[in-house]
Amino acid sequence: MTEKLANRMRNIAESFQDHLAHMPALRELALTPFQARLLRVIGQRPGVSQLELARRTQRDKAQVARAIKELDTRGLVERRAHPDDWRSQCLYLTPSASTAREKVEDQRREVAAIAFSSLDEAEQDQLMTLLGRIESTLATHPGLFANAQAEVPPAQPDET
Repeated sequence: MTEKLANRMRNIAESFQDHLAHMPALRELALTPFQARLLRVIGQRPGVSQLELARRTQRDKAQVARAIKELDTRGLVERRAHPDDWRSQCLYLTPSASTAREKVEDQRREVAAIAFSSLDEAEQDQLMTLLGRIESTLATHPGLFANAQAEVPPAQPDET
């Protein structure tokens, strides 16, 4: 049963992401889903570094750097020197990015409302409680398989 639950959660997450990726606001604003996600995180955490963005989005530093460069070129992100680390820059949304972000967030809320529309308020509260328990359980087991990677031999290049 637990495997079925894990698969169901993955399917729901993938479906939700698919709906988010096709929001009209992304086409209208010429944003990729990843760029929209970066704007969301920067809006939630003004002054965040690119390194922290990479960690929060689980993307590599190069992907984040390319996306930030594009957003900067388009005037959506502002870079400021980090007050304590000259090697690092803090990222902030420009006023036009804040407007774009709010448009995307409005549509994101619509997708969420539709996704949970078949549940009444009590069921949504119950689901929130249950998911919170799962989240807490996973949080108490950080890096569950972190050491396992050291035991796995590196993949050999395909020589065909």
